[in-house]
Amino acid sequence: MHSFTVWKLATEPNYNTNIDQDYPYSHLPYQGKFRLLKIPVSLNKLIKHVDYFGEGRVVSAEGISGFANCYNVNHQYRLVSSGPDRDKKIPNRIPVLSYTDCDTSAYVKDNSVLTVSVAAERINSSCSKDIARVVNNDLGMVVVFGAHEHSPELIELTAELKKKGMFPNVNATLPNKLQGLTLYDGHVAFLNLNDILARKDELYNNVVSGNYESAVNISRSLVIAGVGEELNITVQKLISEAPRNVVVFAYKLWRGDAKDDVRKYFPKPFECIFTEDAVTIVNMLDNQALKLDSNINPSNNDRAVWGDHQLPKTSSRLSWKLLPSCKDNDLTFELYNIDCNMFMKMDDVADSAQDKYCWGSALNKEDTHDNRYKFYLKPMIVNDVDLVFLISNVRHKQQLKLAWSPDEFGDRRLWGHSNVRTDILDYQFRWAITNWSSGQ
Repeated sequence: MHSFTVWKLATEPNYNTNIDQDYPYSHLPYQGKFRLLKIPVSLNKLIKHVDYFGEGRVVSAEGISGFANCYNVNHQYRLVSSGPDRDKKIPNRIPVLSYTDCDTSAYVKDNSVLTVSVAAERINSSCSKDIARVVNNDLGMVVVFGAHEHSPELIELTAELKKKGMFPNVNATLPNKLQGLTLYDGHVAFLNLNDILARKDELYNNVVSGNYESAVNISRSLVIAGVGEELNITVQKLISEAPRNVVVFAYKLWRGDAKDDVRKYFPKPFECIFTEDAVTIVNMLDNQALKLDSNINPSNNDRAVWGDHQLPKTSSRLSWKLLPSCKDNDLTFELYNIDCNMFMKMDDVADSAQDKYCWGSALNKEDTHDNRYKFYLKPMIVNDVDLVFLISNVRHKQQLKLAWSPDEFGDRRLWGHSNVRTDILDYQFRWAITNWSSGQ
């Protein structure tokens, strides 16, 4: 660190690149408890931006850091460390005694700053407490650059800001004035509750547009802030307006350490599916659960898929697993029958109506990329309460249905329906997915 003498004799701050603030302390060393004019003069006019350990706008070979239009809290003898202003005094500097003693209370009033920024690597206990002291809890925002959700540097800062009703949002969309830094990979923004609630529309739009990473981050912020019911409201809307996408969204949450959010704020069938435990798949028109034939068809060594007329729902023949696979945000499922150790597939051969049979088949290694074995799930809510699914084959784009006419045992054959429409309302195409139980 520079000495007092070196700092005192250094070149004046660059106020061509940087904007001179109204009350800079760049020419003063740390004054301790000495009586100074505190900023802002009136809390009716809050400070727009304070950057902790900032040096003003710095453009160097390593990248871009800092901001041109803010106050910079920094060590009393610190000079600009890189770029064309190297070894000049820091513009708009508010001095602190040391890097681990960041008390600015002699200079900055409590609850008086709209935007606070800091690099994660510079955060310490004193810094965390001072940031929480100065940021305005109703209108303010704190941005930590170079941080991620589990950065250890955030632990104390998170606790301090939680007391003020501010909560972390990973990679939240930032105002233009805070964008453009290239030295940092990612950021965490602490937002007040009003700003968090305002992100509901952003959550919806991100799911609809397939930006699932941002959607997950926003949903986590809603839950952390204690307003998870807003996530539930958005999920209900997405089921009606972007049903395929909401399944991918739930999958991303489930695989992203947010299983409890799916359990609590999504309809129950989502948990049944993503636990990959045994489920039953029941047709809503005929109340028949899917099973595989007890006999193997000698022509193809497969088993026909039926809707069952008489077996108890606890029968192991009715137990299935839905196994998800997601590539490039395209989420598909394999339907695995536990009792027969077979996977459902849709036949390539069609009848006169262009409908296709479904079979249970042994899935060989060479079949792993065969889209006859892959299915899409499309949820829909019926009777304002019940969640059901349309299930369609990836290759043939036919939705599953049971035959109108039963066989002599009352069972109905499973088909793919050739006339696939997005507005199908018939209960013949709707399937309930619930936990399977052996009854023991």
